[in-house]
Amino acid sequence: MKLNVLLAKTDALAVGFKNLINDYGRFFNKSQGAFLGEKRTYAPKEGTIDEPSRRGNINVQTTVDEKFEYFIDTSAEYIDSLFAQERTNSSGSAIAELIVEGNSWGTFSSLELLRLKGLLENSGFSNMIGAIPVRSDAEQWDINTQEAYINRYIFEAPILEGTNITTVKEDYILKDPNVSDQSPNYNAKVAQKTTVMELGEYTVQKFSGQWSQRQRAEALKRHNKLYVATIEALKVCNEVEAIGSDLNGPKIFNYILKG
Repeated sequence: MKLNVLLAKTDALAVGFKNLINDYGRFFNKSQGAFLGEKRTYAPKEGTIDEPSRRGNINVQTTVDEKFEYFIDTSAEYIDSLFAQERTNSSGSAIAELIVEGNSWGTFSSLELLRLKGLLENSGFSNMIGAIPVRSDAEQWDINTQEAYINRYIFEAPILEGTNITTVKEDYILKDPNVSDQSPNYNAKVAQKTTVMELGEYTVQKFSGQWSQRQRAEALKRHNKLYVATIEALKVCNEVEAIGSDLNGPKIFNYILKG
């Protein structure tokens, strides 16, 4: 591919990448319910009225992991084009080894590292990570065992069981043993008795495709570590001819989002 074609392709893809990040940030902020599910059952007792509203099944629409798989796949072409452009443009410019948490990612040009620095400084991307939906630490969550969610990164809360009850009030007449109920002076006194009645048995179980608080915190931490490593690499760059780039979307985003 000629450089002029690559430049045009990168510019065209840039808008879509920016919109993708903004869309993800809005979705994470405003569509928390898409990551949550619930299953409710209800069995009425014999002789009681059924309550269908107590039964229901809300499926988890998506998970954080599924959203990021799509994000990485969709952004791959733009990221590849972006760094290929910089690698080609930077032939003969300064280079340095990028060391992230003690591991070498390879040797990159100053323009590639500057592009990576700009990508990490993108407020939309860091805001998207900060908006990743997370499960409540106040609740117990275990990896899913429901057949409907097999092979998806979904967690389940314990099943809550209980009995639906109501109270029935009944009036009755108090007997006065000292006065005949046939007497013209008899004044019946009415009392009220309250009886507890069981209406049915119910269960409720919650499901979540969200991340844990720790996962999100670690993603933000890795984002910062990659940023610091990039700054350090930029400071020690030397000139060298460079063609082609080993930096790509999956490498960058899989590290930040998955570790």
